[in-house]
Amino acid sequence: MARVTTQQLHCELEQVKQEINVIKNNHLAHMEKSMSVLQNDVKDNRRYFDDRLNQLDRKIWTLVLLTLGTLASTIAGMMI
Repeated sequence: MARVTTQQLHCELEQVKQEINVIKNNHLAHMEKSMSVLQNDVKDNRRYFDDRLNQLDRKIWTLVLLTLGTLASTIAGMMI
Protein backbone atom coordinates (compact mmCIF):
# COMPACT_ATOMS: atom_id res chain seq x y z
CA MET A 1 0.00 0.00 0.00
CA ALA A 2 1.44 3.35 -1.06
CA ARG A 3 1.90 6.06 1.49
CA VAL A 4 -0.22 9.19 1.18
CA THR A 5 1.76 12.39 1.08
CA THR A 6 0.90 15.60 2.87
CA GLN A 7 0.41 17.29 -0.48
CA GLN A 8 -2.14 14.64 -1.52
CA LEU A 9 -3.98 15.04 1.78
CA HIS A 10 -3.99 18.80 1.34
CA CYS A 11 -5.35 18.40 -2.21
CA GLU A 12 -8.11 16.04 -1.04
CA LEU A 13 -8.96 18.41 1.81
CA GLU A 14 -9.35 21.30 -0.63
CA GLN A 15 -11.61 19.17 -2.84
CA VAL A 16 -13.78 18.30 0.16
CA LYS A 17 -14.00 21.98 1.10
CA GLN A 18 -15.07 22.86 -2.44
CA GLU A 19 -17.69 20.11 -2.46
CA ILE A 20 -19.03 21.32 0.89
CA ASN A 21 -19.32 24.85 -0.51
CA VAL A 22 -21.17 23.56 -3.58
CA ILE A 23 -23.60 21.63 -1.40
CA LYS A 24 -24.07 24.56 0.97
CA ASN A 25 -24.53 27.21 -1.71
CA ASN A 26 -26.51 25.25 -4.28
CA HIS A 27 -28.50 22.50 -2.64
CA LEU A 28 -29.06 23.84 0.84
CA ALA A 29 -29.85 27.35 -0.40
CA HIS A 30 -32.40 25.81 -2.75
CA MET A 31 -33.94 23.89 0.13
CA GLU A 32 -34.00 26.97 2.34
CA LYS A 33 -35.88 28.92 -0.33
CA SER A 34 -38.36 26.07 -0.75
CA MET A 35 -38.90 25.91 3.01
CA SER A 36 -39.60 29.63 3.11
CA VAL A 37 -42.19 29.34 0.34
CA LEU A 38 -43.73 26.31 2.04
CA GLN A 39 -43.89 28.14 5.36
CA ASN A 40 -45.77 31.05 3.75
CA ASP A 41 -48.18 28.64 2.04
CA VAL A 42 -48.90 26.90 5.33
CA LYS A 43 -49.61 30.24 7.00
CA ASP A 44 -52.00 31.16 4.17
CA ASN A 45 -53.78 27.80 4.46
CA ARG A 46 -54.08 28.16 8.22
CA ARG A 47 -55.57 31.63 7.84
CA TYR A 48 -58.06 30.31 5.24
CA PHE A 49 -59.18 27.41 7.43
CA ASP A 50 -59.41 29.61 10.51
CA ASP A 51 -61.74 31.95 8.61
CA ARG A 52 -63.83 29.03 7.35
CA LEU A 53 -64.11 27.56 10.87
CA ASN A 54 -65.13 30.93 12.29
CA GLN A 55 -67.87 31.24 9.66
CA LEU A 56 -69.08 27.72 10.43
CA ASP A 57 -69.04 28.50 14.15
CA ARG A 58 -71.18 31.60 13.62
CA LYS A 59 -73.69 29.60 11.54
CA ILE A 60 -73.94 26.88 14.19
CA TRP A 61 -74.55 29.43 16.95
CA THR A 62 -77.19 31.13 14.79
CA LEU A 63 -78.99 27.81 14.35
CA VAL A 64 -78.75 27.07 18.09
CA LEU A 65 -80.18 30.47 18.99
CA LEU A 66 -82.98 30.16 16.41
CA THR A 67 -83.84 26.71 17.73
CA LEU A 68 -83.90 27.93 21.33
CA GLY A 69 -86.02 30.94 20.31
CA THR A 70 -88.50 28.68 18.51
CA LEU A 71 -88.63 26.33 21.50
CA ALA A 72 -89.17 29.23 23.91
CA SER A 73 -91.96 30.72 21.76
CA THR A 74 -93.62 27.31 21.43
CA ILE A 75 -93.53 26.75 25.18
CA ALA A 76 -94.80 30.29 25.78
CA GLY A 77 -97.64 29.68 23.29
CA MET A 78 -98.65 26.49 25.05
CA MET A 79 -98.76 28.24 28.42
CA ILE A 80 -101.16 30.96 27.30
